[in-house]
Amino acid sequence: MAIILVKKGENGMNLYINPTVSSEEIHNKLYAGDLLVFTNKRSALLLVEYARELIAEVFGELNPLKAQEAMTVEEFVKIVGPLKSKFTNSPRTKELVKGIMEELDYDLTETYFDVPRLRIVTHDNYLSSGVGYAYKPHRDTWYGSPVQQVNYWLPVFDITSKNGLAFYPKYWNEKIANTSSEFSYKEWVEVGRNLAISQIKTDTRKHPLPSEEIAISDEMRFSCSAAEMVAFSASHLHGTVPNQAGFTRFSIDFRVVKHKDLKDDFGAPHIDNDSKGTTLGDFLRGSDLGPIPRDIVSKFE
Repeated sequence: MAIILVKKGENGMNLYINPTVSSEEIHNKLYAGDLLVFTNKRSALLLVEYARELIAEVFGELNPLKAQEAMTVEEFVKIVGPLKSKFTNSPRTKELVKGIMEELDYDLTETYFDVPRLRIVTHDNYLSSGVGYAYKPHRDTWYGSPVQQVNYWLPVFDITSKNGLAFYPKYWNEKIANTSSEFSYKEWVEVGRNLAISQIKTDTRKHPLPSEEIAISDEMRFSCSAAEMVAFSASHLHGTVPNQAGFTRFSIDFRVVKHKDLKDDFGAPHIDNDSKGTTLGDFLRGSDLGPIPRDIVSKFE
């Protein structure tokens, strides 16, 4: 099933499907506010297949898309909490992400990625906090990400426009009042992540959020098949579509930065972020899993 654009913004943003471009061109387009979609990457399918193996192991005979209907929220959290951790920390996951980077023409000696996350969004308000948190509209920069970061997002199973990803192109170059000044990445790592599995009824963690109403007149949503990959900038305002599809959404996302762009301060617009700290200490070099040089990380702190 091809990607379906539900509503197109009017800010001059371009949408590219399966562009034949270098990784440098990918970043240039994303830094300009465009969106790229890849529907034909075998490496992405391999990552999805591995995620499905892990999901099948923990849910057994239950259909994971409907499993929430057969258990309490507490039982569900006990299953998916360890599942998410196992996927993120698996050496196999890292190798598969490196495969995607290679297929996208990245030089692994000059490119860094953060460990991928398995996101699980249940339907009909069954679980909307903690390990099932449905992210409100936000820029990743509000969470301490650099403007040189690009994101790759792909569903593990087919999704619809009722449980996918939403973008708000109107705000690419438009400031939004937000609470990013209250966000500390250091505190998030030390406190917020550890709290996730205990946040069942409500999410008390300090997520940076818009503090003004977001205009949804140009909201963009995607409907796509498993392993079809959406690429976008950390500066794009985006969020999780409230899941009204009748089944749980499983998706994967990971992030990439290039050494040269970090060194040269070349990236997307930086317009309304006041968060403290940086995510760059989490990134791993594609070739050997080494860290980003300390002098570069410190510049972003």
